[in-house]
Amino acid sequence: MKKFTDGQTFIFYTLLFCIIGISPNQAFSQDHGHAGDVFIYVEKGHIETGIVDEDEVEEHVRVFESEFGESGWPEYTDEPGWEAFPGTFDPQLRVGWNAVHGLERWNGDGFDGSLDETIIVNFSTLSFEIGPEPVDGFDLAVAPDGSFHRHIGFLIDHPKGNPAAGIYLVELELYATVGITGFTPEHSEPFWIVFNYLGSEEDHEAAVEWVAENLAGEDHGNCYGDVNDSHDVDVADLLILISDWGSCSECEADLNEDGNVDITDLLELIGVWGECH
Repeated sequence: MKKFTDGQTFIFYTLLFCIIGISPNQAFSQDHGHAGDVFIYVEKGHIETGIVDEDEVEEHVRVFESEFGESGWPEYTDEPGWEAFPGTFDPQLRVGWNAVHGLERWNGDGFDGSLDETIIVNFSTLSFEIGPEPVDGFDLAVAPDGSFHRHIGFLIDHPKGNPAAGIYLVELELYATVGITGFTPEHSEPFWIVFNYLGSEEDHEAAVEWVAENLAGEDHGNCYGDVNDSHDVDVADLLILISDWGSCSECEADLNEDGNVDITDLLELIGVWGECH
């Protein structure tokens, strides 16, 4: 039996979703669906983050929660996990993490930096340590079908003993390396993981809400594919796309911003059809 190359496998999964009539979100939730994991996808040439719910995924989420100690080791967790469905990435890419801000701890009204505590991020022999300053991280291979499913470890540490109990904040970004197609998605926007180390659930939730309101912004504007800003991707957007068909500089209907309104933009618009959230 003839075997697919990595590139052919990537294309196969992408076309399969269209042929069988299910959205990638549905296929993803059926195959993985670890609630609370970070959902990774590519939109308009950029890596984006969402969150895995029980039976679906929510896009455009940039604040996540985690609890140290749930695995039985008080200072350690491997949550959240990181998930992308087949066809998301060029199979020769690697996806990685950078810390874009130093570690901070909740004070009841916001977060303080310049801590003695650090969080060590690791996978197998790879690691980086988040202290008071930003730091470059490491990257891991994408699966042959273009999917990505990893759990990296987070270990809170103190050079002179036990870390102080509290709510800790890490600010990260995702990046990708160059693959066989030559296309590399741009880095994600910064996103935040709010860790609870021996703190109260009330403080944890208050800190999560503060980050969502004060750092993440929560307002992402009009949704992708909503060409006429109606808060729905519908026939009106489709008609605008058809009217702009062909070479078109800076057209709203040029969803992938390649200078042409074509079949790629049409498929992307169909893929986000419906009410904006």
